Amino acid sequence: MSLNGLFGIVDYLIYLFQSTNRHGVHSPFVYHFADKILYGKSPCLFEPSAEMCRKRMVQSRRKINIHGKEKSLSKVVIKIVPSSKYNRLFFRWIQEKQRGQYIMEIGSSLGITPLYAQRGPHAFPRYFVFDQHQELLNITQFNLTEYGCNETVVSNQYSKASGIIETMNALPPANLDMLIINDSLDASEFWQLLDWAIPRLGEEGCIIMTSIRRTQEQQLLWQQLQHQKEITVGIDLFAMGMAFARKSQEKKNFILRY
Repeated sequence: MSLNGLFGIVDYLIYLFQSTNRHGVHSPFVYHFADKILYGKSPCLFEPSAEMCRKRMVQSRRKINIHGKEKSLSKVVIKIVPSSKYNRLFFRWIQEKQRGQYIMEIGSSLGITPLYAQRGPHAFPRYFVFDQHQELLNITQFNLTEYGCNETVVSNQYSKASGIIETMNALPPANLDMLIINDSLDASEFWQLLDWAIPRLGEEGCIIMTSIRRTQEQQLLWQQLQHQKEITVGIDLFAMGMAFARKSQEKKNFILRY
């Protein structure tokens, strides 16, 4: 989830030097976020089953086809699925604010994040997973069934951001509570998706990039996202970044130690 080798180590040391905890924050919203969500101790009831799912995939010897190449499922899971501490953060944020509208996941976490973030049955689906690879979507749906996810999660294969937008525009109108970007999108696809998503965020809806230091390109996109005029709060958690479009908030970015 970070740059490799020496550059990754240097990047992390810089992050530690620049970051602060909740006591160095002067925004009531961000202080509350740090105190109750980031450093909160609320246990996630769904964590045992979600982590059992992760463990079995990591231990698996299964091979899957990605971009025409055979890859180890274990290595794919280690690379793309957010760690347990970030998924616990998602759970606490959803529970704290009673997130009840749309959640979108771009690049499947293979069911791990939906298992953490499940909110219960609803009259219509609210959680959508988009991935370029049907095999990963098949694994996602198998895991959600196998580990008893209590929320309907809809999986969609995509090739372009325009396909994601077309799918979401056909749904009943609702705010976007969370847009979780696990894929490393190129700049044009990223901004096409973000131009659509930002106006649809609720007051405390957020855009989450789970790999802001995977590559230099992703770092640049994260920095550019924080400077968008509509984004008033950016929170850098080293591997992950969260961006909020709170109209009531004075614009400021934060680097929090996590």
